[in-house]
Amino acid sequence: MEPKDCVASHDVPVAILQKKILSARSPEDKARFEKELDELIQAREIVRDAMNQIVEKCTDSPEEAQQVMKGKSSAHSSKTYKEVVEYFRKKGFNWHDPKYQTALQHLYVFANLIEKKVPVERIKAAIDEVNINPKKERVEGTASPNTENE
Repeated sequence: MEPKDCVASHDVPVAILQKKILSARSPEDKARFEKELDELIQAREIVRDAMNQIVEKCTDSPEEAQQVMKGKSSAHSSKTYKEVVEYFRKKGFNWHDPKYQTALQHLYVFANLIEKKVPVERIKAAIDEVNINPKKERVEGTASPNTENE
């Protein structure tokens, strides 16, 4: 395997689509793979933006938000963390949908919020408020992020 073939596990879907685009045998196939790649990248941006908004709504200052986004908490095994994460999956981005698997990369933020003693109700309210947007902004022709695999 050549070094150029090494990619981070969370970037594998992107790399696969890029290879498919390069090896497409017809303009139709190439266009289809390009559309899939664009949808995947859009979904990643939507998840990242939603997480940033949730953190902003759950913190009292930009500095505190920055700490939450950069922190490494050990609260990920708590009952509270599991409650918040499951709520996020049901109300926001169901990571069982391949398009929203990137949401798994951002779950540490909830552990950080819990460690900062942000009340669960405040986190859930932020999730409710922010995750209305993915339904409106979701990529055309795809399922809603909170309806599959519940």
